Amino acid sequence: MKVAPTPAVGETRDEFKFKKQPKFDDNTGATSSYTCLDRVLELGRKLFAGYNKLQVSHRGMYSLERLKAFQAYCEKTSTAHAVAVCLLTPVPPLLGIVLLECIPVVDPDLGWKANFGFWVRFFLSGMIIALCTTYQISGLIERLHLSLLKSVRIAVMVMTLYAGTLVVIAAVWVFPVPFGVVVGIGPCFLVFSFILVFTIGLKTFMANPGLTHEIQLQFCVLGVQGLIAILYPAFSGIYAKASSNERAGLVLLLPLTKLTMKNIVAWASSHLEDQVPLIAVFSIEVFNALYVATCMQSTKSTLATVIIISFDVVSGIFTFYSLIHRTRAIQRQMQRLEADLATEKHESGDLVPKVMAASQHLRSFRTRRGPVIRVRAPLRLLLDVENERVLESLTRHLVSFEKREAVRVPIATKMGIPQGEDQKLELVESALQLLFNCEYHVLVEYVECAVPLIFGIYLSILCQLPSRKSYPMTRDMVGGQLESMLTCLSVYVALEILSFVVMHVALTCKFKLSALYLLAFVLETQVVQIQARLFFWIVFILQFTLQHYGVDFSFHFAWIHQH
Repeated sequence: MKVAPTPAVGETRDEFKFKKQPKFDDNTGATSSYTCLDRVLELGRKLFAGYNKLQVSHRGMYSLERLKAFQAYCEKTSTAHAVAVCLLTPVPPLLGIVLLECIPVVDPDLGWKANFGFWVRFFLSGMIIALCTTYQISGLIERLHLSLLKSVRIAVMVMTLYAGTLVVIAAVWVFPVPFGVVVGIGPCFLVFSFILVFTIGLKTFMANPGLTHEIQLQFCVLGVQGLIAILYPAFSGIYAKASSNERAGLVLLLPLTKLTMKNIVAWASSHLEDQVPLIAVFSIEVFNALYVATCMQSTKSTLATVIIISFDVVSGIFTFYSLIHRTRAIQRQMQRLEADLATEKHESGDLVPKVMAASQHLRSFRTRRGPVIRVRAPLRLLLDVENERVLESLTRHLVSFEKREAVRVPIATKMGIPQGEDQKLELVESALQLLFNCEYHVLVEYVECAVPLIFGIYLSILCQLPSRKSYPMTRDMVGGQLESMLTCLSVYVALEILSFVVMHVALTCKFKLSALYLLAFVLETQVVQIQARLFFWIVFILQFTLQHYGVDFSFHFAWIHQH
């Protein structure tokens, strides 16, 4: 008699349904071997599963506090306000880089003494980057309190040493110092780390035993940012020497580098689970988007441009497929619980209220995969008294659960959860993972849209300023080239906007979950972290090819021989 396969122990019905099952032979009753097509499909599923495991978007879930804060934000925020937040977020760093470009510089051949304007510009740029670095660290460690005065003092000391060292080298050797801005990254990072630790003080470290470890993890994130800042000229140097078709192949190295760096950043930030999407995206994706924009404006290879856009389209398709799979699973979970959770004030399909309602009736907070659903966010969010009361109740419930779990034997833990309770837990877990996943992807879409837009506006303004003669890309620009670059960037931005709109419509139709509000929620509630990281990369990378920084991707350094 043929026996149908059944789910394994600990495997949900949804997971079992989408799992490839062996075929039965009607004559022998034995399972038949896979056909060639089956093997190919199985390999594809394994590759896709491996790809998903490496994606930062699949490695976390929201806390209930963050979910509650998002719900409160949606209730009190108008659509016009949300749109304004999204449009105005890139304005400060764009304004900052344009003001820096307005500082006059003279030909570097006139020597370091004649370039007073450059040294002022270099000092101010370094101050901005050092301040942003300090805020990146202090903003993610609640028990670390650094005043604005202390942060400015750190930036002044770091840049005085850095700029002073470059002035001495320029005076005794040559100006511009070859790749001086890159060579100085390592020593500058060490000096910054020492001054920061000294400013915090031994007493603070003694009073907070875990502070040292948290700062070390933040230094790891900064180290990754410094590493990709060094990789940028390496990529650009090879890219500049490559032929038109070779550039297309070189572009394919970027996704691997980006994926590796994002996973390191996500690991170092795992204790701040709610913040992982923001940290990973604005630490790595901004750099990647700026580099892609630079490639698109400098390359004459149509093939390279097509590959850049095509890879983004394919990545978007994978993201959308994964999102659809998650939403269908959650819809099935909601349907099973509809009789218990549907009320007059929570219409069918309204995900966030249903999840909050289900979370208040959980008897267990431990998911099937092991992690415990977190009530509190790693960094406190501003909530009103009523919402704080709800979270305090959930916190007491969680503490009670942890005490029960500590004295409960393992078998009782597995068998002591009723089926309905298990379904509530599964819905809450899936919804929190979906929100984490969606936040990550809306931030990626935003960065990939905003950064090329910033670059296009910056390039248009730079071409009208005297400093355009100090950049190879604008100095050698011929008629019609700027318009061609802007057209290419516009196509790229349009694709990103379309991708975001599709995601927004899909989430709104299925769960009344607005991608626009989710994006605005992150941009507004974490404005300091976002601005710090945008300023950090935009000020650094957009000035990178300024002649006075000694960047020469041909590695000829002709000015050295002239002196």
